[in-house]
Parts: sequence; C-alpha cells; structure tokens
Amino acid sequence: MHISARKHRVLSGIIELLSADYADSRDLRRTIGESLLDLLDADLYASYVWNPQRQAFERGVAINMDHSYVDKYQNYFQHCHASTTRRWMRQGVSLVSAIIPHRELERTEIYNDFLRPSGHYYGINLFAFDGRDSIGDIRIWRRNGHPDFDRDEVGLLSLITPGFTQALKRIETRSGQRTPTRPASARLSPREAEVAELAAQGLADKEIARRLDVTFATVRTHLDNAFSKFGVRNRTQLVSLLRGSDRFGTRQ
Repeated sequence: MHISARKHRVLSGIIELLSADYADSRDLRRTIGESLLDLLDADLYASYVWNPQRQAFERGVAINMDHSYVDKYQNYFQHCHASTTRRWMRQGVSLVSAIIPHRELERTEIYNDFLRPSGHYYGINLFAFDGRDSIGDIRIWRRNGHPDFDRDEVGLLSLITPGFTQALKRIETRSGQRTPTRPASARLSPREAEVAELAAQGLADKEIARRLDVTFATVRTHLDNAFSKFGVRNRTQLVSLLRGSDRFGTRQ
C-alpha cells in the first residue's frame, strides 16, 4: 500500500489525536472525524457507541450532516433494521459494498428513505470491539459521483483501528467506569445464573459445557443472555459485577 506524503502527515496526526486525553468518547470521535474525511477523501462522517443492554447505537456524532441525521438514525431507522444489525457490525474495517452490493442496497428502505436523501452513496465502516461487542464505530461515506473505497483505503483505516480501540478503552476505564452494577430488573434463569457463576470463577466455555453436560453453543447462549441482561460486554465486567453482588437475581 502506497501512502502519499500528504496522507502520511494526516495519518500521523490522527494517531497523535488518538493518544490524547478526552473527557468522553464523543469528544474523541468528533475530534478525529475531519482528519479521517481528509485521509480517505470522503464527504460524510458519523460515529456511534453500541449499548449492549438496549441493543442500540447511541451517543452519535456527525460531520457534514445536520444533527437531525443522527437523531433520525438513533430514534427510528436503526430500530427498523435491528434484525440486520449484526450483519453490519463486523469487527475491524469493512466496505459497505462488500457487505451488501450497491445495487441491492439501492433497493432497501434505509437507502431510499435515509441514506440517499442525506447524500450517502459509497461507505466504509470501522467497528472497534472489546470482547464480543462493539465499543464504538466510525462510518464514512462518499457522495454520488465519487468512486467506491478500495483496498488501499481499507488498509489506511485499518492502521488506526488499534489506536482507536485503545483510546475508547482508556476513556471507559477512566470514566468507568466504575464497577458495573446489576440492573434491579435483571433476572437470570437458574441455568443462566449457573453458567455465569462458573464463568466468573474462571472456567472456559468448554469446561463449563463439560461440567454441566451441555453443548458449547448452549453455554455461549446462556453467557450472551447474561451479558445482555446485566449490560456488560465481557467476562471481566461480569466478574466485577458478580463480586460486588451478594447473590444472583434469578427467576424460577
């Protein structure tokens, strides 16, 4: 991958921005937006944070778009297409046209009622992950009349992925992001509680499956349910939550 001197300077500037301190991830995601548009010769930028408890994208920021674009997406359009969210939420960098061919995209409701009116044509996404869930994303688009993104531009955006992910983690840890607390309404089934407790004790999924005489897939399903109900993203957060709780909330 060849990088021009100008793009190398822009890339270096983004990496420097990612190493700075930010009050919250919105500040970080907004700050790097203009430079990312410059790096990829793109027109439109948006970024969100995934809430695993609500199963929704939140805290959106946008550049070169009216903020009503963010509101429409958060409050309406993402919920219309919730069944396909996991199709789009791929770890790392992906071309939109690699996820769904552009001609097929043009036949969808979200394209005709949302993307096309707001000027979106070709897109590229970056989803940063910590464990099994995204902790922040970058969505960059070009207007009609410009070429689609290519492999070199996937490579460029991939170069900032580790720094972007670590920056999001630092913000989470610093503003902590306190130990997670179990929502009062969260109730695990007896088997979900059993699996979660064994996971918190440090047992791997295969060990839990052998201990309980169930399949590996069943263990993953119960763990995913526990993560979702408790609003945590990974085992580390689950352990912190359960160590601070006298007992599980279970339903009979």
